[in-house]
Amino acid sequence: MKIQVFGDILWDVFPDKREIGGAAFNFAAHIARLGANVKMLSAVGADEDGDAALKKAAEYGVDLSDVARISGVPTGRSLITLDGGTPDYDLPFPSAYDCIPLPVSGGAGQFSADALYFGTLPVRDPGYPSRASLMTLLEKGNYKEIFFDINIRKTNYTADFVEYALGRTTILKLSRDEQDAINVEADRSDYEGFCRAICKKYPNIKLVLLTLDKDGACAYSAEVGVLFRSAKPRVKVVSTVGGGDSLSACFLYNYLKGASVNVSLRRASRLANYVVRHLGAIPEYIHCLFRRIK
Repeated sequence: MKIQVFGDILWDVFPDKREIGGAAFNFAAHIARLGANVKMLSAVGADEDGDAALKKAAEYGVDLSDVARISGVPTGRSLITLDGGTPDYDLPFPSAYDCIPLPVSGGAGQFSADALYFGTLPVRDPGYPSRASLMTLLEKGNYKEIFFDINIRKTNYTADFVEYALGRTTILKLSRDEQDAINVEADRSDYEGFCRAICKKYPNIKLVLLTLDKDGACAYSAEVGVLFRSAKPRVKVVSTVGGGDSLSACFLYNYLKGASVNVSLRRASRLANYVVRHLGAIPEYIHCLFRRIK
């Protein structure tokens, strides 16, 4: 299974520690840990933070050969404060991940994989290189699935790019708090109706993953017109940082391996419930966990 991930590698800076992170890297690390062959397309600064980020990121089995070093722009940081386990993010601009170039070798038309993953943060400003790079991948790459994790961080996105990306997505993931970023006429509390409205407006989207924090998650299949629900989590939440990223990774991994939407959602929810019990987006897996999520 070959996965290409476009997006941010940054440092999650907590009040008393820092961890390697970024939604895209968290996703990449989790799906690589599950067994996928993952190539990351990103950028870090030509600075000490960038050196440390690449050294740490290499520990997770992700191919970093297409991660650029950018002079004059710092490696990304996400300054995180937690309120009852719920994070608030301060994301300095510009950062290196705003400047992701396409690799020189191969040409954009050569990009192909079982799936392309991306979010909104690295393309928050159309004047920086990341947006043009991602649009080239979306328009000229060859992917079986295109996974869009909308991943809204305050004002770090633009509505025009969301609309553009939705027209090219096959699997959409969003949280309950991000529903208003999707311009459809539907009752936000009617999750099945909301997901159905998305798939009707954007017929290229065949699956919608919707995370519901304390109420679990759901997945809507346009093919069968059914909304599947996970069980409500019964865990003590330490931090939700990385929970949604792990759910996305585990769902996509299982779905690409041929598991049903319902089974993929159930396994993904188990991993997310494990992750939110820890401080840090990519905790070490315990051996017995693999039997429940693969």
